[in-house]
Amino acid sequence: MKYSLKEKCLLGMFAACVCFFGLIYPESFSNHVQLVHFAAHFGMSFLIALSFYLICTVKLRFSNTFTYSVLILATMMIGVIYKYWELSSQNMFVRFTFYTALQEAGVLKSICQNLSGLFAAILLIESLVAKNLVLQIMKYSHPGPVNRFVQSSDN
Repeated sequence: MKYSLKEKCLLGMFAACVCFFGLIYPESFSNHVQLVHFAAHFGMSFLIALSFYLICTVKLRFSNTFTYSVLILATMMIGVIYKYWELSSQNMFVRFTFYTALQEAGVLKSICQNLSGLFAAILLIESLVAKNLVLQIMKYSHPGPVNRFVQSSDN
């Protein structure tokens, strides 16, 4: 499988974003607690994004643009809702102002680690899944009304 220069640059940019947002900016390897926090945010964002991609592409057969919009919005919204629930359950908004609660809880670090998982999922999708998925579906598909990827030559 060959990649154009544009695709290689895009994949390099995604890899750089994974490193910056996951490892460098939030100092994920500074101690054990930070590493566990990073693994949780990164892993869940990666899983959610990849799952939404596969559901939207394989099951629902949405376009790539719409699929990426859905997976980015869903991943980030689930992360925001989870963080809000976490802060509310700890009574952070009662004890502090909204801004102070966000600052004390490390919301910016969490969002960066979620972005890192999201970029890693997109990197995996763009480098391996997207091209191979279409090729495998076309290779093992049967012509007929069930298959929408391959047009039957009988028509």
